[in-house]
Amino acid sequence: MPNSPFDTRNGWRLFTHLTFKTVYDGLVADVDHLAAKNPTDYTSHPKAKLLARINTLILEEIPADPNHKDYRQSTKLGDQYKNWFRVKFLKNRFRLFFRFDSTSKIIIYCWVNDENSLRKEGAKSDPYMVFSKMLKSGNPPGKWDDLVRQVVGSD
Repeated sequence: MPNSPFDTRNGWRLFTHLTFKTVYDGLVADVDHLAAKNPTDYTSHPKAKLLARINTLILEEIPADPNHKDYRQSTKLGDQYKNWFRVKFLKNRFRLFFRFDSTSKIIIYCWVNDENSLRKEGAKSDPYMVFSKMLKSGNPPGKWDDLVRQVVGSD
């Protein structure tokens, strides 16, 4: 039985891979905790700003044009992963990786780095290095059909 998208925007069905959902859910929990401790000022905390930016990206900006030229990442993940897209944000220190298919109108958000893996070229914690290792290990799957089967499921 297929999984349902978490939302539909501009005709695109939006899904998350577990590697994205894990980071996202942790961030939501952190921000909820901040809001409970300080309901008037929590939105100025870096984690709250990060969550707000991610929400804008996944619900508005990416579904507006997932094939935007700024989302192409060339070969930073390796030649075999040129079909992956990424968004740079918050002073270019964060990356959100995703795949999409225009025919099926599906976007799958696969991973976003956190404050422990900020962009620093050559560092082992660089988001491109971390995500490339994830792809090589098969989590998330590098091939579109495998990714869809894992995230969306089938009838």
